[in-house]
Amino acid sequence: MIIEKTVELINQIYKTHKIIPPKVTKVVVGLGYTCVEVSAYAYEPFLGLASTLQSIITKTECSKINFAGELTNFSINELLNWSYEAPSLKKIIGIATLNGVSQHILKILNPYKKFKGNLVDLLNINEKTNVTFIGLMKPLIREISKASQLITIVEDSLVISPELKKFKFRHDINQLDDNDLITDILFCTGTTIINNTLELILEKFKKKAQKIIVIGPTASMIPDILFDYGVNIVGGMEIFDSQATIQIVQEGGGTKLFKKYGKKYNLIKE
Repeated sequence: MIIEKTVELINQIYKTHKIIPPKVTKVVVGLGYTCVEVSAYAYEPFLGLASTLQSIITKTECSKINFAGELTNFSINELLNWSYEAPSLKKIIGIATLNGVSQHILKILNPYKKFKGNLVDLLNINEKTNVTFIGLMKPLIREISKASQLITIVEDSLVISPELKKFKFRHDINQLDDNDLITDILFCTGTTIINNTLELILEKFKKKAQKIIVIGPTASMIPDILFDYGVNIVGGMEIFDSQATIQIVQEGGGTKLFKKYGKKYNLIKE
């Protein structure tokens, strides 16, 4: 219900503040990311991103969009409703639309506390801090490991790079025992929103994780409902150069290449 409630809140914000919703101006489904550009009066275009999960695009039954070539004719609400779907390309497009619209709202109304510095400093991570990652966030894991080696990684990938073999590794959240669930900090990749596992994860770690963080370009949505569900920090990305980012996405690139055209941010629950 996190996505449904977030979309409801967006519609309520537009109605209450009498803001004209943006229009969809471009949709690109790339190999690494999908992006949806939305344009609003008096602003440069906003770009929403969502990870194009390989497990989804390799399934023949959901690897095509019947409306390809016509997506910019759809209304914002129609594409937002796709975010309710089961994991599929339609859902990915819906989440990217949700993130694009959220960037519009964050630009106009931003009552959230924002932290622009290093998360390791903000979270006071040290050698005694237990950290759990749901998803293989290699750059962040490398950074955290400089402060703490007490790391558990949950990732369904069968390939484990040598540098990560020193950490506790699980292929599925159900392999975590009760002691594993007790952690100081839980990081969830934004892709848990796409594969519909986030609510299960939050339920399992409720009252057991001291801090819960949902992070990544796919998590670039207004954070209110995530905060309601127990998330403490939502880390997203604001894109400053839509056209440059779109070109990278449509040519198969990912965060490593387009991050120079955006800026990461962390919204903190108060």
